[in-house]
Amino acid sequence: MTLPLWNCSASELHARVLAGACSVEQIVAATLERIAQREPDIHAWSWLDAEGALAAARKQDHDGARGSLSGVIVGLKDIIDTADMPTAYGAALYRDHRPARDAALVTRLRRAGAIILGKTVTTEFAYAAPGPTRNPHDTAHTPGGSSSGSAAAVAAGMAGLAISSQTGGSTIRPAAFCGVVGFKPTHGLIDSSGMKALAPSSDTVGLHARSVADIALAFDVLADGAAPSSVGTPIRIAWFPGPHAAAASSAAVAALGQVRHVLEQYGMLFAMPDIAPADVAALGECNSLIMAVEGAHSLEPEYRLHRERLATPTQRLIETGRAVPAERYREALEFVERHRIIFDAAMTNGGFDALLSFSAPGVAPPAADGTGNSLFNRPWSMLGTPCLSLPCGFSAGLPLAVQLVARRGADLALLTLGSEIERWLAQDQSITG
Repeated sequence: MTLPLWNCSASELHARVLAGACSVEQIVAATLERIAQREPDIHAWSWLDAEGALAAARKQDHDGARGSLSGVIVGLKDIIDTADMPTAYGAALYRDHRPARDAALVTRLRRAGAIILGKTVTTEFAYAAPGPTRNPHDTAHTPGGSSSGSAAAVAAGMAGLAISSQTGGSTIRPAAFCGVVGFKPTHGLIDSSGMKALAPSSDTVGLHARSVADIALAFDVLADGAAPSSVGTPIRIAWFPGPHAAAASSAAVAALGQVRHVLEQYGMLFAMPDIAPADVAALGECNSLIMAVEGAHSLEPEYRLHRERLATPTQRLIETGRAVPAERYREALEFVERHRIIFDAAMTNGGFDALLSFSAPGVAPPAADGTGNSLFNRPWSMLGTPCLSLPCGFSAGLPLAVQLVARRGADLALLTLGSEIERWLAQDQSITG
């Protein structure tokens, strides 16, 4: 049975275009039909440039130009600047804002042949105030945040790839809630120039897609200086439910344990890493503190000139950050830097290829309860490590996921390993069934 074009992965569509099996225009048209069906309920898009996408596709087909992302339809989180579309940063204050130039990553995507379809919904300034987006699996539930629209658009077949961001848990958690693959690279590996800053110490460009192969296809275009690396033989995984494991739901705990069981069946070795849970918990607290301080600095002009137009969570973040003593902020940065070295050493000395933990506390909560808790994401965001969220089944009709974490710079090895694990999980009936 042939899948409709909107239901194919980005890498599959790219291969079809290169083989002449379909045109880029056909892919865009099929995607727009899908958007017409799902968008009224999901609200993943803050701006949709249907005519611009069709025109770009027709030109590419007419010219015969084919790049490394031809056939890939992209949604951009609306904190990423585009010269030909509004960029509102999820804020009413910037509703009509039109940047002067594209963000660096947008330039790369366009040059590689990707079609930029529009801007996906974000929480205000990529923090906490939710937008209108709903979970494609159940619209009574949140898609997560802050990259709400990015994950939801991919999950609903309205984009093959979505560019997101993560400062706390804004890529991994929405991926888990929406049942797609989410990847947060090593901090700084993808140029974030032209992306609205919240907390530069941990702001990282993220990616959402339907498969690890799709992520790798885009990462190859976007990343600079990714070090060649390989996984070990046998593969060793650090088993680390973490200091907040008690906060995970019974379904999430069962899923994590089942994933371990499957991987052990394929010969992977598990061991406890030399990582202090209390230190990991402290890293999460540092993430919250540093985000507040740096967020207050990044958003100072908006707060000073238009405080009354900011959402309440944004105001509270800024006010909290302004009240933090400089010495406490400095100590937090020093603690993080020490533990970046400690974590990398623990992974290297233990011979671990990755660490396995929770992506989120459980399934997506009701939309009325907010965008979910990022406690399983904040420590890794602060360490700047690459993180990969993989779907691993459902509970009560909503997706579950697990998270793989590697040492800084081991992005390519993590994607290679993630692709293998993705394939093994797909073959296991206890997870897929």
